[in-house]
Amino acid sequence: MRSRFRTCTGTTVAFAVAFTALGASPAWADPVVEDRPPVSEQLSLNAPSGTDPRQDRGADPRPPDVADVADLERDAYVAPFREARSVEYFAVSPRELPREAVAAVRAVEGVEAALAVDAARVEIDGEPTSVLGVSPSSFRNHAPEPSAESDEVWQGVAEGRIALSRDVGTERGLEVGSEVTVAGGRGEIPVEVWTHATSGIAGIDALVSRERAAELGMPEGNALVVSAPEADLWDLHEALGEALGEDASLQLVADAPEPLVDGDAVPSTVIEQVIANAETQLGVPYVWGGTTPDVGFDCSGLLQWAFREAGVSIPRVTHDQWNAGERVEYEDLQRGDLLFWRSDPTAPDYISHVAIYLGEGMMLEAPRTGLDVRVTPVRTQNYAGAVRVNA
Repeated sequence: MRSRFRTCTGTTVAFAVAFTALGASPAWADPVVEDRPPVSEQLSLNAPSGTDPRQDRGADPRPPDVADVADLERDAYVAPFREARSVEYFAVSPRELPREAVAAVRAVEGVEAALAVDAARVEIDGEPTSVLGVSPSSFRNHAPEPSAESDEVWQGVAEGRIALSRDVGTERGLEVGSEVTVAGGRGEIPVEVWTHATSGIAGIDALVSRERAAELGMPEGNALVVSAPEADLWDLHEALGEALGEDASLQLVADAPEPLVDGDAVPSTVIEQVIANAETQLGVPYVWGGTTPDVGFDCSGLLQWAFREAGVSIPRVTHDQWNAGERVEYEDLQRGDLLFWRSDPTAPDYISHVAIYLGEGMMLEAPRTGLDVRVTPVRTQNYAGAVRVNA
């Protein structure tokens, strides 16, 4: 086992700045991706497996719906889609990354692209939301394929509209074609919701153009989208950390091809406590972003809370919980295993929902807006796989 693994900042440093409205200066606040685990924990996983070959593997991909294309001015150039690029890591810093640091990342062996973007927490209709400011011509090549290939998606973003993730758009009732108020460090801006298109980076819930990001007062070039499909993820992490320094945080986006850190499964006695904790929340409403017992949870917030109350730390974001332990086959499921689904047609490879297995074909979940925490039979449509959490 490889024993040396330097994390950049772990969970203690925020991923980006959050802004208050009405012209206030930017201020440090919550991270873009909350409770990000150390990368050593993010890499504790097996190759993608654990699916039942008899069932569907994911949502049927389709281009995201957009608002009225007749409203497009076509006055902002957007380059055509060229090629699909993977995303292995997302790196973000409190402030603009120095040019020499970006150049050092691009020189790392195996790195095919390192795309500069702007990252911040802003308010959308009063709710803190993690946003990237991107150049549509270049970022589209790193986006999930259904979105990447849609010229209309990126033309709308280039002309100042906002692309919300499917979860944020649907769970918060922000419909395509509606207008939202985006509040940043330089005040409030009304913006049209152009599409519901998931970025593919866990915890990022909206995309705007870099011009719009500047209007909002978002920091410029404080984040990188890193593509290195052939690189060893362990070695790549080390190299990125050296290039970017300790002020930058790294988020693993890709699945590792093999287990990189040893760990033992959570004991069954602790699992029973986890399940007992979750069962105390039966009937509590689903709340997008919710983490509060007896008030409201989303799917991953419920499980993080249930494990934490039993003394086990797991990541906050569903996509990261997918990387929180060993993958297990469908026929080998045990009580307490986490079950995952890929149900977002705008990002077919993205893990979008999680539940905990209770045994005998039943599971406990916080399902979606309008439904309460409940026990229900395991659903196999769009099933992605299962994970046995490591302590």
